[in-house]
Amino acid sequence: MTKFKASNDMGSPRTVFYYRALYDQEALSSVTGGPRPEIRDFSFAENVLYGRVDTRLNTVYPDESTLKVISSETERENSYRLLNFAADAFEAIRAKMYQARDIGVIPDDDQIFSTFKIKKAYESPVSLYNKYIDDLMEDYIMNYLAIAGHKQKVFNLEHFINEFIIFLNNKAQHTPFTFTSWQRSTTSNIFTSGIAVTLANMRFGEDPTIEQRILKSKAFRYYLNVCRQNGFLVSEKSPFMLVADIMSPGLLQYSKNSSIFTIEEVFLSCYNYAYMVDYDILFTKMFDGYNLFAARFPQERIVSKKCHRSYSTFFRTPLTQQQIKSKYSTPFWLAKYSTIRNIEENGVLSGNIFKKMQKKIKLSNHLDKEASMRYINSTFRETYKSKYGGTNYFVKRKATRNNGQESSIVSTTGATKIENEITSPNDFTTNILPSSGGSSGGY
Repeated sequence: MTKFKASNDMGSPRTVFYYRALYDQEALSSVTGGPRPEIRDFSFAENVLYGRVDTRLNTVYPDESTLKVISSETERENSYRLLNFAADAFEAIRAKMYQARDIGVIPDDDQIFSTFKIKKAYESPVSLYNKYIDDLMEDYIMNYLAIAGHKQKVFNLEHFINEFIIFLNNKAQHTPFTFTSWQRSTTSNIFTSGIAVTLANMRFGEDPTIEQRILKSKAFRYYLNVCRQNGFLVSEKSPFMLVADIMSPGLLQYSKNSSIFTIEEVFLSCYNYAYMVDYDILFTKMFDGYNLFAARFPQERIVSKKCHRSYSTFFRTPLTQQQIKSKYSTPFWLAKYSTIRNIEENGVLSGNIFKKMQKKIKLSNHLDKEASMRYINSTFRETYKSKYGGTNYFVKRKATRNNGQESSIVSTTGATKIENEITSPNDFTTNILPSSGGSSGGY
């Protein structure tokens, strides 16, 4: 009989809450005897973005040239990849688990730990993002413009973009559009980081199955030890998922072979900044989206308000990239980009700060495009540490509770009102973070 009964299909929210809390408090400790440094809650604060943001909270994605195919003798038809040093570390873990199986340290019939087969590893964030944007653009063109009757407001590219901004702003839930925002959102996932791998096809949140197949396995504690020794973390909620521990002593023995010795070097050597491709993506997606719209709805009949029997016909013509570049300047695209980013960030920039940004953008004709994108990104990045749900939020919440001042820690924008930012690992308290590690990026 299982003790941890929460599942995704459980009907009562109260019952789910009870059993989720029971799992959080007792599941891993009942097996390990207490907290373990290799166990990390990837649903907590900035840990959610582990491997998708760097130590300064810049959104990142892997440079695919630094990925390595994980060798497999039994599954040659499948190709799984991780960052090169993470792949080396994983292969060492797998070899030690096989060795333990062969000499009888762990059972030889365990469906997960005896076979140690990868079920999922790196997923291309670019491919996932393009599929997401295609669906979003289809929703915008067909449901918002066509069916909802807004297409009579759109006769050129600028109209198309302006209506798209309204469309995003009216969405009930957070809807990312830029690659930066998408990579930070729940529409992406930790497998786009290039450092995560899973050993089972279990559904996340199925606690009874996890208890029976993972926690009660006679190989589980040995598995935890081998992961720690070789620089991998184990997900608290989904212990069949392993994530490279950047930069733990266990992982350093593999990363140094690539001349990587610090956390910063990992991100500089193996990742790209998402914001550096945002401008070109905005241009391309709006260009493709408008031309798709113009091809589907090439003409529009507008009935006169004065006389319903008379009307005018307007034509939409697909544009070439050169036509768009000659008509719409870099400041135009930067202004639209910053507006969309502010919507994605729930209007985190106040009126004055946002106006200041827009003013600088209008004067950016003589500035380097990349410099302008760095400026916009850094302006939004500075707001991340104080946002609701981040580590600073929990630190401040604990402090106010201790002082009997629980109220008024969340502003109307959803950001916490924190005067002193947490900026180094020494600022964290063990009562706030559930496991060892890290800076504001979860490292």
